[in-house]
Amino acid sequence: MTPMETLGLIVYGMTVGVTLAAPIGPINVEIIRRGIRDGFVHGWVLGLGALSADTIYAALIVGGLTPLADRPALRVPLFFAGGLMLAWVGSMSVRTALRGDTGDTGGRVPRRGRSYITGFLMAVFNPMGIVYWLSVGAALVADAVQRVGQVGSPILVVGVMFGIFCWVTLVSMLAQVSRRFVTGAGMLWVTGISGVIIIGFALWFFWQGFTTLI
Repeated sequence: MTPMETLGLIVYGMTVGVTLAAPIGPINVEIIRRGIRDGFVHGWVLGLGALSADTIYAALIVGGLTPLADRPALRVPLFFAGGLMLAWVGSMSVRTALRGDTGDTGGRVPRRGRSYITGFLMAVFNPMGIVYWLSVGAALVADAVQRVGQVGSPILVVGVMFGIFCWVTLVSMLAQVSRRFVTGAGMLWVTGISGVIIIGFALWFFWQGFTTLI
C-alpha cells in the first residue's frame, strides 16, 4: 500500500466523517448549547464522548461483527435507552430555562467528565449509529478492502474518526465565539429551544423503538 493510497483513504474517510457528523441532531444541538453556556472545552469534550461511541461501532463493523449488530433484539433496547437518555438531557435543559438560570456558575467550574459521559451515552444509545455503520459504514469498508485489501479498513475508519473530530472541534469553536453575543435572556432561549429539540428526538426514538418491536 503506497503512501498516496494511504493518504487518499484517510481523506476519503474524513469526508465521510464530516458528512456523518454535520446533519443537525441531538449531539450537535447539545455541543452548541454547552459550548455557548460553559465554553469551548465542554462542548468539545461532549463531542469527543460521542466520537468514542462511533469508534466502538466502527470497530464492530471492521471486526466482522455485522451479524451481531444487525439484530432487532439489539436495536430495540437501544432505541428505548436512547429515548430515555435524550428525554433526560432535554428535560434538564427545559427546566434550566424555566428556572431562569442564565449559566452563571458563581465561579464554579462545571465538570468536564460529565460532558464526556453525556456525549458518550447519547451516541452509544443511538441505534442510528449502528444503522449508519451497518449500511454506509459496511459499504465503505468493503470498498476499502476492494481497493487495497484488508489493511485499508482500519485506515479508512481512522479517516472517518478524524473527520468527525474536526467537525466537533469546528462546532465547539463556533459555539465559543457565539458566547459573546448570547447572554442573559438569549441564553435562556438557546437552552429552552435546544431542550425542546432534544425531547423531540427522544420522542422519535421511542416511536422507532415501538415500530421496530411491533
